[in-house]
Amino acid sequence: MKHPLKICVLVLCIMFISMAFANPYSRAENSHRVSAKNIISDNQPTQYHPPLRQGGVLFVEDGSGYGPPTNPDPVWDSVLTEIYGAGNFGWFGPTTDPLDDGPDLTTMQGYELVIWHTYDQYDNPNLTANDITNIGDYLDGGGKVWLIGQDLLYADPTIYPWMDTYFHLDTAYEDPFGSIDSLHIHGLAEIDCYSMISICDYFWNPFWIDELVPDATVGCHAVLEDTINDVVIGIFYPGFGEWKTAFWTADARDSTFIDYWSTVIDIVTGMLEAFEVLGISEIPSQRLEPKLQLNIAPDPIVSSTTISYHVPTAADVKLQIFNKIGQHVITLVDDYKYAGSYKVTWNRTDAKAVNVPNGVYLIKLICGELTITENLVVIK
Repeated sequence: MKHPLKICVLVLCIMFISMAFANPYSRAENSHRVSAKNIISDNQPTQYHPPLRQGGVLFVEDGSGYGPPTNPDPVWDSVLTEIYGAGNFGWFGPTTDPLDDGPDLTTMQGYELVIWHTYDQYDNPNLTANDITNIGDYLDGGGKVWLIGQDLLYADPTIYPWMDTYFHLDTAYEDPFGSIDSLHIHGLAEIDCYSMISICDYFWNPFWIDELVPDATVGCHAVLEDTINDVVIGIFYPGFGEWKTAFWTADARDSTFIDYWSTVIDIVTGMLEAFEVLGISEIPSQRLEPKLQLNIAPDPIVSSTTISYHVPTAADVKLQIFNKIGQHVITLVDDYKYAGSYKVTWNRTDAKAVNVPNGVYLIKLICGELTITENLVVIK
């Protein structure tokens, strides 16, 4: 009896051992496996946690070694710190490889404006397929993007339709002037009156600017030009109920922080105001309240005069002339204008093209809720 019992016990042990080795889910067989959940987790980038922010701005340093020789970008870090204060804006990057993705959609949605800079990256597409999708989805949700990249179009010609859709870039002429060490840039429209020499401090190359042509049919317009070569290098689309975007092929750089530092601050502040992400409490104290400007020359006039005017914000604008008893003589301007400076000539005729008599006339400029008036004398 003892031997049969031992045999039965031995048979049962062999059966259990066989089942253990045969089971594809046994611990011994699958100790090297990783669950699908762990695989997904291991392949995700570290979650980006933006700091506390006051202005709702995220700067993306997507240079991959092609930007300034030191990181973070000293120009933008200093500018945003002066405008918003340390820690009151988000920063992503610098990326370490041209094929690295920038911030994901969830990260961008935590901010009202994303300033995305690709610098001089030219031998790979500046924006990955994920970047293009995420930026498009962010804008479709009403986001705001200021994209800066001198070789964005050169590095990836297939991006043109996407640029047309979201940035309303009609046409671009790539590298028409070759390599340039410095630019004399001048603001237009929302940042009119600001000019400076922009000295390139990129690691690999000087400036290679593209001439941009905005799609004016949808309200996109020039906002930055290079006055030496007389070309537009920055455009802005103010939204009209959609997203807001800007695209520049160069920016206001000053590696010395001395000669044009205040102008760099003014240019960036002007753009932040155009994007409507600069609260009243965040406006630097040196900036003045928006004012209308009106200048008439010559005055008195004999045959004609040039009326120069500046409007500080985009709005419906009227420029009208009245006689000394308040009767309307002629309307010279009645149109929607972007912030900037304009000129119009008056040849001393009324709305019926009849010469007005000598006397004192009142010129009235209206921009939204702002109004300014000046006197003008007409003589023979």
